[in-house]
Amino acid sequence: MQVTHPQGMYNGLPMEDVFIALDDMGTEMGLGYIVYQYQPHLYPDCPINLYFKLDCQPSARYILFGALVARARQLRDANPNVGARVYTDVNPADERTKEFYLHSGFACTDTEEVLELPIPQGDGRIPMSCAVAPVPLNTPEERYAFLSRLQQHDVRFMDENYLLNLQRLPHFLALGLYRNNDLIGEIVLAGEGSQCELVVMYIVPGSRRQGMGKALLHRCMAIMAAEGVESVNCRIMTRSIPMHRLCAAFGAKSLGVTMVYPSLPL
Repeated sequence: MQVTHPQGMYNGLPMEDVFIALDDMGTEMGLGYIVYQYQPHLYPDCPINLYFKLDCQPSARYILFGALVARARQLRDANPNVGARVYTDVNPADERTKEFYLHSGFACTDTEEVLELPIPQGDGRIPMSCAVAPVPLNTPEERYAFLSRLQQHDVRFMDENYLLNLQRLPHFLALGLYRNNDLIGEIVLAGEGSQCELVVMYIVPGSRRQGMGKALLHRCMAIMAAEGVESVNCRIMTRSIPMHRLCAAFGAKSLGVTMVYPSLPL
């Protein structure tokens, strides 16, 4: 068994961050990759998060896993004075895979949790000197500009097709928050019937911890309430203190765990 790299970029990832396992006959036995994420606003205590994914035959798991963890340490060493971890995702019901990571020294305490946020009373007061306005998303150029802003704030899961599908739902709202005409945050809520989901929200670094996110979410929830929405669901990473604080401010109720994130501090 040997590990090699692809000949070029793989799904936008540098070839050195992608590993292919080959058996003695040169047959591909699996693939793994790692993604570097710098997320100080989500995880102030551990800004560097190195996500990896394994898709391989059982016989190739250990050699690919070793290569990915070694690469994570190399990436982490570029900024040794900042907190870092390497992690992956596992279905909560997959006990065998969780046991593999526990045996490898990973902790399985980090999870993704779905919370239900009841809609509070009032119309959501916006702080003085601030205003909200719809995010323009009618043209490909406007959607590209919005997605580019999300990526600048480490939101990378959304692409144009996903955004277009959200816009087709009965409930869809995208608002920007402005302070003295400067854009300081954006939010998207979407859904159908009496429920919708907080899909994405960010506040720029200089305006965080000032109640801006809470005010923006409250205003969106008030608008959705006028359309018949009774509650808003939100997916959060349990290790993210800022996300917990935001949801706690709305009296959130847990609906269950949807993903486990085995992780190892570096």
